Amino acid sequence: METLCGKKIFPIGLGTWGIGGGYWERNDTNDLNDLSSLTYAITKGINVIDTAEMYGAGHAEELVGKVIKDREKIVIITKVWPNHLKYEQVIEAAKNSYARLGTYIDLYLIHWPNNVVPLKETIEAMDYLVDQGIVKCIGVSNFSRKLTEEAISYSRHRIIANEIEYNVMNKNVEKDIDFYRDNDIAIIAYKPLSGSIQNKVLAEIGRKYGKTSVQVALNYLMRNSIPIPKATKREHIDEIVGAYGWSLDIEDISTIKEL
Repeated sequence: METLCGKKIFPIGLGTWGIGGGYWERNDTNDLNDLSSLTYAITKGINVIDTAEMYGAGHAEELVGKVIKDREKIVIITKVWPNHLKYEQVIEAAKNSYARLGTYIDLYLIHWPNNVVPLKETIEAMDYLVDQGIVKCIGVSNFSRKLTEEAISYSRHRIIANEIEYNVMNKNVEKDIDFYRDNDIAIIAYKPLSGSIQNKVLAEIGRKYGKTSVQVALNYLMRNSIPIPKATKREHIDEIVGAYGWSLDIEDISTIKEL
């Protein structure tokens, strides 16, 4: 198992975009199913749950908070929206997320950069949150390598992750793999299944291992990242978990790199 923020983790997490509503819009009509899905994922061993204050206008965080039982075995990731990146706004946003979750935040991320608010100001607020114990670790999301380096230069507490789009059809982050490894920064891969579900090449590779194209894609990404697919059906969660426990051979990795 890998570790994140000092906790052992299953190498695939669970995304919650679309749970509890949408873009700053709360919708509680599917709460029972969403709570059941989150609980089932945890029982299957998935212990990294990724959310954000924007998802369902905070309702996704509320749902995540309701399913957490053994707190020290779960890693909660949440994110501050770019219009809340001034010093006091970051602190207020984190406290609000803390209240909705009902617990501390393991990993707090800047959801997107904001070129109007100085990054140094935002990072100073993130450092304060760690000092206060509201969050345990900090990181960034959708940051370029250059901007990640800038964040590192300002922070008193280590930047431990960059959450970025990474899938078999978008492998741009791979050019910076050595940088992230050298700085011990985890890549958290969102939209990890884009381009994989109907992919004939992945399906062909999967037949060799008795796996689906989704499982092949996730297995490939696990080499360099922590993928966080979203799933609300039990069969999809089972499929995600089945991406772990086996390895692609070098030839198949090379084939996927060429996609």
